[in-house]
Amino acid sequence: MSKWFPSIPPQKRSRNPPIAVNKWLVTATIMTGSLLAIIDTSIVNVAIPTIQTSFHVSIDRVDAVATFYIISNVIVMPLTGYLTALWGRKQFFTGAIILFTLSSLLCGLAWNLTSLVCFRILQGLAGGALLPNAQAILFETFPKEEHGKAMGIFGLGVIVGPAIGPVLGGYLTETVGWRSIFTVNLLPGILAAVMVLRFIQNPLYLKKPEGKFDWPGLVTLIIGLSTLQYALENGERLGWFHSKLIVILVVVGVVNLAYLVRRELVIRNSIIDLSTFGNRTFVAGNIIGVLAGFSLYGLLFLLPVFMSQILHFNTIEIGLALMPGALSTAVAMPIAGRLADRLDPRIPIAVGIGIFVVATWQFHDLNQHSGYWDLFWPQIWRGFGLGLVFVPLSSATLGSISKAKTASASGLYNLIRQLGGSVGIAALTLMLQYLEVWHLHQLTMGASRAGVNLSSVPQTNATLTAALHQQAAVLAYDDLFQYSALIFIASYLPLLFLKVQRTYRRA
Repeated sequence: MSKWFPSIPPQKRSRNPPIAVNKWLVTATIMTGSLLAIIDTSIVNVAIPTIQTSFHVSIDRVDAVATFYIISNVIVMPLTGYLTALWGRKQFFTGAIILFTLSSLLCGLAWNLTSLVCFRILQGLAGGALLPNAQAILFETFPKEEHGKAMGIFGLGVIVGPAIGPVLGGYLTETVGWRSIFTVNLLPGILAAVMVLRFIQNPLYLKKPEGKFDWPGLVTLIIGLSTLQYALENGERLGWFHSKLIVILVVVGVVNLAYLVRRELVIRNSIIDLSTFGNRTFVAGNIIGVLAGFSLYGLLFLLPVFMSQILHFNTIEIGLALMPGALSTAVAMPIAGRLADRLDPRIPIAVGIGIFVVATWQFHDLNQHSGYWDLFWPQIWRGFGLGLVFVPLSSATLGSISKAKTASASGLYNLIRQLGGSVGIAALTLMLQYLEVWHLHQLTMGASRAGVNLSSVPQTNATLTAALHQQAAVLAYDDLFQYSALIFIASYLPLLFLKVQRTYRRA
């Protein structure tokens, strides 16, 4: 028997190359898992009022269903590199999908709000592990000259997921019930887990971390990110820095994250690999990502609120008005992927930033009389510009990192962009309140100078007062659209430091 089946020493067996797998099967596998996490970020939002009614709780309490999902998402993102090395890519990715699927079932079976929030935390932890791993697997599967194509495919999922989520969530909530928005994940989750076991390989370069696990670092990470993210998510509701709770949370978050960075730089068995920040291109890409997240997430928050409060659009009309932007981004991403593989990626990024800025600036002409078509073309160009930025930026930022550190770098990249978006929403919300008050004061002073006494005949001037409040709100939104555009212009500075070295293919 030994003649025909010679034994292979363990050290030799471990060096055997992995079985070759079709890159498109790998892509389909990781996108199936990733879409679950992406869709679930937004699918629950439309069901919040129904969940509130079902559990007979206040809106402030039911918001925890969305808030704690995001918090658990950001906590696990920077840990993906360490956990991947600890357990193996296939095992970790499969475990995340299984946990996501199981927690989705438990969310659908939740008996009260507390149980639902707990299960959403588990779901968020699993979801936060899926996206960074998906990007890392794509970078490993596709050769370097096709990294742009890989990010174009991944970007389609990132864009399609949030666009599908509210529509699917609204339909399921209305026709089947809110529990179905969670249980709908069961079959896709099982399919994704089977596909991962079949098609995903453990890379040979992964090495299991040595030394004791850094429990103090983990505790500091959890406290720092959770308190800061909670403050960003609930600052508007609690009155921002007029609230002692928000002040305490921000201080605790900043202090813990500062201590975490210092600790991870000096200990040997760190759970977060911060060495990637020694790469100039990675740093520049993350700065652009923060500015992009600030402008993009802030804008995506402002536009629906503007449509609802000022234009009085219903939910369906808001979805239809936002859809052209998502569709144009989906069209731009494959184009951007091909350009990123053939050109210096700074070229499509620079063009995309310019288009995004011009389109965002056009929103400042909106007023209470605007309609669907006033939003259409700015949305089209904003979405197209975003597509040109997202794909080559991800390709250049993560493509500059060695394969062994891609999972860790991807987790940090996604975390920083998410925090940039949260800061953007918080900052623009706070600015909106102050700008509205300032414009109302200016309009009231103007009316007084014109001889109008708003308090003289309340019934007569009630309509005028309401009109002044609405006009103040419109002017505040218009200012913020301009500020969002100006903030994104700052991306041109770090773009100069986005150094990319690659062998370009001929078209």
